[in-house]
Amino acid sequence: MAETISVQLQQIANEYQIKVQTVSRNACKKVAQKLGRTLRSTSPRKTGEYASGWGVKVQDSDTYIVHNKKKPGLTHLLENGHMSANQYGVYGRVPAYKHIEPAADAAQEELLAEIEANL
Repeated sequence: MAETISVQLQQIANEYQIKVQTVSRNACKKVAQKLGRTLRSTSPRKTGEYASGWGVKVQDSDTYIVHNKKKPGLTHLLENGHMSANQYGVYGRVPAYKHIEPAADAAQEELLAEIEANL
């Protein structure tokens, strides 16, 4: 009798593990795609190339990377600001345009809510 209970408990644990993996994969994909759309709409636009460059890349079956394909080096400069100089050597500071951090924070909260809602 004790063997059957342990077998049943192991089966329940395995089923729950599969459900958690499935729910988390689906939630990660959904939230990553939404984050990409959010960054496309909230990114600064001069020519529109930077804002339209956001995309989602699948690294592993469980890992999604939201990145800028067209201007990857510009993300840090826009998010944190940077020093600037003209041809006369006059230096100034370009202000930061925080657009990635708020979107990422909202995506983290949404991911947790999505997983909790579907479990």
